[in-house]
Amino acid sequence: MALTAVLMIALFPVFPRQFNIHVGDTAARTVKAPRSVSFESATLTRQKRDEAAKAVPPSLVFDASVRSKQLAQYDKVAAQVTQIRAQNTDAERKRDGLAALELSRRSTDTTLAMLDDRWQAVAAEGRRVLNQQLSVSLDDGAVAGAKDSVDSLITPDFVADEALLTAELVRPLIIATQAIDEPRTEQAREAARAAVSPQRVNVEKGDVILSAESRVDEVAIEKLRAAGLVSNPVEWRNVVAAAIVAAVAAAAVAAYLFVMQPRGISSERHLIALAVVAALPVLVAKFYLPLVLPDEQRYFLAFILPIATAPILIAALLETDVAVVLAGVIGVLAAFIGGFLPNISLVASVGPLDTLRLMLVYGVAPLTGIFLVHRADRLNRYLTAGIAVSATSFALLLATWFIDADRQTADLGWMAFASGVGGVSAGVLAAGAFVTVGVLFGVTTRVQLMELSQLNAPLMHRLQDEAPGTFHHSIIVGNLAERAADLIGADPLLTRVGCYYHDIGKVLQPGMYIENIQNNESPHDSMSPAESADVIQQHVRGGMELARRARLPARVTAFIPEHHGTRLVAYFYRKAAEADPGIDPALFQYPGPRPQSRETALVMLADSTEAVVRASEDRSPERINQLVEEVLAERIAEGQLDESDLTLRDLRTIADSFKSTMRAVYHPRVQYPEPTEMETRRRVLRLPLRPPAAERGNSGRRKYER
Repeated sequence: MALTAVLMIALFPVFPRQFNIHVGDTAARTVKAPRSVSFESATLTRQKRDEAAKAVPPSLVFDASVRSKQLAQYDKVAAQVTQIRAQNTDAERKRDGLAALELSRRSTDTTLAMLDDRWQAVAAEGRRVLNQQLSVSLDDGAVAGAKDSVDSLITPDFVADEALLTAELVRPLIIATQAIDEPRTEQAREAARAAVSPQRVNVEKGDVILSAESRVDEVAIEKLRAAGLVSNPVEWRNVVAAAIVAAVAAAAVAAYLFVMQPRGISSERHLIALAVVAALPVLVAKFYLPLVLPDEQRYFLAFILPIATAPILIAALLETDVAVVLAGVIGVLAAFIGGFLPNISLVASVGPLDTLRLMLVYGVAPLTGIFLVHRADRLNRYLTAGIAVSATSFALLLATWFIDADRQTADLGWMAFASGVGGVSAGVLAAGAFVTVGVLFGVTTRVQLMELSQLNAPLMHRLQDEAPGTFHHSIIVGNLAERAADLIGADPLLTRVGCYYHDIGKVLQPGMYIENIQNNESPHDSMSPAESADVIQQHVRGGMELARRARLPARVTAFIPEHHGTRLVAYFYRKAAEADPGIDPALFQYPGPRPQSRETALVMLADSTEAVVRASEDRSPERINQLVEEVLAERIAEGQLDESDLTLRDLRTIADSFKSTMRAVYHPRVQYPEPTEMETRRRVLRLPLRPPAAERGNSGRRKYER
């Protein structure tokens, strides 16, 4: 579930994404249509319909309120004139007041000179004419004509000056008496809009949608969306698609782990490391590939991405088989992302051949690196693995180049460059990361094992000084088990290191163990069998405590309790049983657990074999062979190997290896005859060719030349 969630986050969204592009932006580069599309343009249709609506003239209707408003305005002006005429001021000030009403000089003089009855007649006539003009429907175009006809409507009884004054009072107040009928106008415009058919846009494959440095408009956005280069905001189907792909990928890995149960995945922390390392390259691909795909000028930069780092890292830290599966899954997911995500500059998705290239380089090329770093104990192996990935990537790209109808010779240089950088950088990154990842997730690395295998390591140095017999026993057991581990496909380095530290607890009481006793006096002679057994068992508990203090890796610490399993301290149990046949065997039993791996099982067998053969007085090849067979048969009968994954074929190989090694250790030697009298005499008379440094010089030389 955790891996599914991580991969879903890494993959989402897996379909064309919504890019941060808006109307008014400037295109970064020229964008061409990846395929032919035809669609109804909402933008163009809206523009055409708006144009049709604007062409519809407004519907007008007579507005009686205009007449009332203008007549009220006329009455206000007439009242102002009456007020000015009645003022008790000089004529000039009255003339200024009338001029503010926009009356001409002649009309101003007429107004001030006429009698009140004549002014009343003029005011009444002007109101009648204005009312008559505003009682009919006037549009904006008819207003000028209505103003011109005012003179003909004034009564002929007026003298010229009175008629002029009347016209000047009326003309400014004549305006259009029509108003727009909003409902009818909008109805007509909607009808005009509806009459416009949807505007279709046809885009052929290869047509330029956006030119470099051009302004992005609404139609361009529609073309990009129709071509699949810009999507709408996140939709449910994208979420479902990402979930399905992530679930299938995670299920494939989980099924492999469940069925095959690889030995390198032995804890939850290892599973977490696997999930993190698997998801990281997918996340990187998600954000990197859209930057370079599928721009023809930068396409091969996709292969610079060091995707192979993840499977190489898993092969170095956990298990080669798991790394192979992971390489395939990562290759498919990364190729899926590259094949369906256009780049951030809105270039089209890559084609099938390019998707195949991504899958080959990301999923197949890392296999060569995986096999080269299998149990690599030198950093240069990672560089070699990176070079191998580079060579394989180039070979695969070259193969696809030959079948590409649009191949160009210039592509070969890009292919070589990208393959070289991607592969080598993957090896370098794996070399730099495997120690850190190993520490974070509790994975025992080859570097740690190599450091622990040094005989000058702190615990080994202490073992050599304080328990020399145990130290040499551990070295012999290491040689015995390491060769067998190599033959059955177990980890030889881990096995050897486990042998070195399996009896480290004996440094706490070295004199309690026979291999460290220099004389024939054993402290167990004065102890009961139960007490002796407890002391012997303490080297397991003490070894675990020393391992904890020294922070030994868990895989190395496991050798301390597992190399004895749940066996009895047989010597002291049998001795106790002679005196008390009903004694509880649990008092003499090691706490276990039984060996959980092939490596710890190997150490159990090698430890017992070396001890039995060393204790035997008869070390002939036949006897050694017999003892080895007896040890293995006894451990099988006890069930100590049931949880170790050792097969019968492995046990036969181990037995043959142990026999060969032990015969070599205890090989027969030629019995030399006693020296003759002549040899003895020559040894007495023979002088050293060179005296010791402290006795050099003439005096020393004369001393030795006697």
